[in-house]
Amino acid sequence: MIFDMDLVIAIVILTIGMAFFTTSLVEHSGAYQDVIKSDILHDKVSYQLKAIITDGTVETALLLWNNNEDSTAESILSNRLYVKNYDFIVDDQVVVSKGSKSNQNIVIVSSVVIMNRSEGWYGVAWDEGGSITIKGPEISETQAYQSVSGDYKKAIYYFNNSKPVEVSLKVYGN
Repeated sequence: MIFDMDLVIAIVILTIGMAFFTTSLVEHSGAYQDVIKSDILHDKVSYQLKAIITDGTVETALLLWNNNEDSTAESILSNRLYVKNYDFIVDDQVVVSKGSKSNQNIVIVSSVVIMNRSEGWYGVAWDEGGSITIKGPEISETQAYQSVSGDYKKAIYYFNNSKPVEVSLKVYGN
C-alpha cells in the first residue's frame, strides 16, 4: 500500500531530478548557441575576406598604402567590408580599425596575398561608391595617369616584389 508520505517523497525526488536536468540542459544549449553564433560569424568573415581578395580590393589597397594614399586605401576597404566592428591587419600591423571592440565574440580570418603584377606604372582610379579601376603596366607615369578615368585617379609605380603578404580580418561581433 502506498502511503501519503511515500507519495510526497517521490514527488520531491522527481522535482529535484527535473530541476537538475533542466539546469544541465540550459547550460549545454547556451554553450551550443555560442558555438553556432561563432561559426556563423566565422563563415561571414571568411566570405568577406575572400571577396575582397578575389575582386582585387586588397591588392589595390596595398598599392595605395605603399604609395602614401592611406586614407584612400582605408576608404576603399571600408566600402567593401560589410561588417561593423573590425581590424584589418597587414602582416602584423593594424592598418584599418573600425567600430567598437567591446564584444567578447572575436573571429580572426587570415590569408596570404601574392601580388602577381609586372613592374611598371599603373593607373588607379576610384570613386565614392568604392568602384576601382587599375590599368597597366604603362611605359610612363603620364600614360598610366591618362589610361584611367574616374572621380579620383593616380599613377603608381609598382616594384615587382614577389614576397607574400599576410592579411587578416579580425571581427568583433555577435
